[in-house]
Amino acid sequence: MRKKKNRFLLFCFSFFPGAGELYLGFMNMGLSLILAFSLLWVVVGVTNIGILSFLPMVLWVYSFFHANNLGALSDEEFYRVEDTYLFGLDHKEMESLKKSLSGRYRKAAAVILILLGISMLWDVTTDYIYDMVGPDFYYAYVARYVNAISSDLPQLIISIVIIWCGVKLIRGKKIELDKIDEITDKNAHNDMHQNMNQTGNQNVNQDINHNSQQGGGQQ
Repeated sequence: MRKKKNRFLLFCFSFFPGAGELYLGFMNMGLSLILAFSLLWVVVGVTNIGILSFLPMVLWVYSFFHANNLGALSDEEFYRVEDTYLFGLDHKEMESLKKSLSGRYRKAAAVILILLGISMLWDVTTDYIYDMVGPDFYYAYVARYVNAISSDLPQLIISIVIIWCGVKLIRGKKIELDKIDEITDKNAHNDMHQNMNQTGNQNVNQDINHNSQQGGGQQ
């Protein structure tokens, strides 16, 4: 059974992602954080992409404050907290993630994987070039071009992606506004048609009543 424990020990355990949650009895939360933190370190180590190195630190900060915030809850709030898996590790959330990746986000995920693969291949290629030509030739003639491509190319790709996302947002907003205008015009047209029909029916009824009154007067 979960119960609130010593705040000082919780503070000490919270320095390792997931350990604070495990200490409080939130096994699923703690396991999620440990797996996510370990996975991020593996990705950073295998890919050797420096831009990803901030991700484990972000998760560490999140885990630290998450555990201490759980410990600071009142007894009533603490016992109401549900011990669920985090970061889409729950079965329902995993199914939702699969549907998203197989649908509208499939192309984005494919592009990200391709870029990661290209970056890893580039690092391996430069290492082979260094071993083949030797350090003197490498730093004299090759290093400047390798460093330029390694630093400038990712910035160029990120800039293009940001611009593309901005254009997509603008186009998406315009399409949404056009749909709203189309629906508004359609509703206005239907209302006008309905009013015309009602007016026509009223006129027909008035003519019928008028003819009935005239026919009754002649009799």
